[in-house]
Amino acid sequence: MNRLYILFLSCFLQFDCTNIPANQTNGKITGKWQPFKSIISAIENNEKSFEKIDTSFSEVDLMVFKENGTLVDGGQRYNSYILDRDTRELTLQEPGGDAITFRIKVLSPQQLVIVREDEEVYNNKHRLMKLEIHFKRP
Repeated sequence: MNRLYILFLSCFLQFDCTNIPANQTNGKITGKWQPFKSIISAIENNEKSFEKIDTSFSEVDLMVFKENGTLVDGGQRYNSYILDRDTRELTLQEPGGDAITFRIKVLSPQQLVIVREDEEVYNNKHRLMKLEIHFKRP
């Protein structure tokens, strides 16, 4: 009887924890994330024009994603976030109302990689700008 009860409870908890509606926070992203690498690159007319890798992050840059959608940002730029599981997008919101949306490339228990791409035409050249930020659990 105890095994049946444990099996039922496990199934119920699994269903309850994975049945999160779209546009609500997901427990997988909650908690502390430490950025350790960012890559900024540009491609102009299908040729890479530059790439800059930055690894000079410190403990101050720590981001804490809370379950209620608020965000403690060590860089003090963002104060909340929206995670859309269906589109795999993470939107970081600033106190003034501005927001920036990233596509989640990797989300595992120990690693988060987010990517933002912007296209523009600059000096009659097609340009694709890409920002990729790598996080790990501290």
